[in-house]
Amino acid sequence: MIPLTLPDIFLCLLLVHLGLVFAVTLYYSTRGVRWRPRRRAAPFIFRCASCGHVYMDRRNVPMAECGKCGHMNESVKSF
Repeated sequence: MIPLTLPDIFLCLLLVHLGLVFAVTLYYSTRGVRWRPRRRAAPFIFRCASCGHVYMDRRNVPMAECGKCGHMNESVKSF
């Protein structure tokens, strides 16, 4: 066993952790594949059958609830 003083132990632990941080940084900076932001879905346009309110929703659902009256409506158009 190697006799180490308390400051030497802390120094060794610090150097090991700094080495790990450096290795992870080097890995992520040199890899070829970059993360691309997720594309947002095209909005669906809905027109309420009871109150006539026109609204958009980005979820891909067959029916969406009107924000004014709460009536469920079918999609009129999507982009």
